[in-house]
Amino acid sequence: MKRLFVGIFGLVLTAFVLSACSGSGGSDSAAGGENDVEIPEGATEVVMWNLFGGGDAEYMQDIVGKFNESQSEYFVNNVMQEHEEYYTKLLTSIGAGKGPDIGIAHTHVLPELVNQGLVTGLDDIASSVGVKWDEFNQNILDATIYEGVHYAVPIDTHAQIMYINNKLVGDAGLLNDDGSVKMEQTPEGYVDFFTTLKDNLPEGKIPFAFSSSGNDPYWLWWGYYTQLGGRGILTEDSLENPKYDIDLDKAVQAANFLKDLYHDKEIIPLNISDFYAEFQSENAATMTSGVWATGIWETTEGLDFTPMPIPNVFGEKGAWASSHTLVLPYYQDANQEVQKGALEFMKFVADNGAMWAQAGHIPAKDSVVESEEFQELPYRNEYAEVASYVNFVDRNIYARGVEEIVVRHLDTVWAGDATAEEAFAAIETEVKKLIGE
Repeated sequence: MKRLFVGIFGLVLTAFVLSACSGSGGSDSAAGGENDVEIPEGATEVVMWNLFGGGDAEYMQDIVGKFNESQSEYFVNNVMQEHEEYYTKLLTSIGAGKGPDIGIAHTHVLPELVNQGLVTGLDDIASSVGVKWDEFNQNILDATIYEGVHYAVPIDTHAQIMYINNKLVGDAGLLNDDGSVKMEQTPEGYVDFFTTLKDNLPEGKIPFAFSSSGNDPYWLWWGYYTQLGGRGILTEDSLENPKYDIDLDKAVQAANFLKDLYHDKEIIPLNISDFYAEFQSENAATMTSGVWATGIWETTEGLDFTPMPIPNVFGEKGAWASSHTLVLPYYQDANQEVQKGALEFMKFVADNGAMWAQAGHIPAKDSVVESEEFQELPYRNEYAEVASYVNFVDRNIYARGVEEIVVRHLDTVWAGDATAEEAFAAIETEVKKLIGE
């Protein structure tokens, strides 16, 4: 595959190497220098770079600790990195031969890593440690396969879902006896549900707490667009040379539907400073966010809530999601024993997905979702089904750039400063310039 952005990448790489921390490069040097840990005698160190924060970081460290305690052959050194700088540092450090032995990668960044030759195909090593690909959810697994090669071990999918405050929704007469919401799964039924909430909530309460800018409304738009039958923004059959291929009518319809929730229907208040706080303080009847919020709500004293998939308003099942995956950086002089240890750990993480699910994420392996350990976790079964129909963003090297463009222009729609048609005309111009079409 050809390498793109060589000039820019080279400049960033040069700047980074001057200040880079020492790394293993998959060899015998220690990338863990920034983590002062003691490696058990006789164990092979495997350095993992970790972008997680908050509860996610704690759950991942628990998994790392359990792996290290479970055997003595390998020791995973879990090195925390700054989230905002993580991908810049990961891409440049691997290219310089100074990266980790294991990296975390979201599925929308994986195409860049694959295209630039920065990650290793896993099939041979994975087979040697007993990874069974048929145990994974196929929808999640497909997002990690390029030209028939597995380039990552997915450990979850984290989808956008909906949360309801059972007391506020119940007091408004919108809960069935089994605790499900009384909502007709149509655009009209969806709006009627929130209009009824708005009319029946106590004064000052919010029917739908949500952001009016940034990723959250973009993700919800993506879910509606998917439910209308839209699949992506660019063609999905080309990693390096996609074409602009949005279904404009569906994209506009989805945007206008969400815009009306802000403006015409006045269901979502504009410019809420902290919509998480509104739900956590029981001031909002519903909110929409990623599954990671489950771990927050269940540790909030007195909060009676239920998570549920985004209602399938337009007929087809669909929701936005991404996945955390574990990748094996490519190094010319890779230490095969370190690589084997890396895959042993990846398998361990996937097999122990119920531990990771405590953060709210849906495990990538169907066998884990079906396990007693996962089934005993509260709330997760309410939305685990979405893993089989979430729509991952387009699988090409422009995914991050396209997302920035779309989010920026859709923000003008939610703010009421542009029509959906105007926004998508601007999006088309900028995206085509980005991809060189």
